[in-house]
Amino acid sequence: MTTNKTKINYSSLARWLCLYEAVNIISEKAEKMGSSKDCLKPIPINKYINERYHSVLKDIEYEYENEEETINNSPRKRRH
Repeated sequence: MTTNKTKINYSSLARWLCLYEAVNIISEKAEKMGSSKDCLKPIPINKYINERYHSVLKDIEYEYENEEETINNSPRKRRH
């Protein structure tokens, strides 16, 4: 038996979410310190993304797989 399930690559989404997290963390820390100057530094952000990437990717894959199973297994009800 073969299934036609396509494997979706979530790697770019995971990287964007890591960048989003990094910028938000930096922004929160800058606000707490009362700093108004630019605190974004590319090398630490890149290190953060590289450290978090695999974890975020697994989380995304898990969430989308569970969502797909829930959608496929739930009966559809029509509302008029």
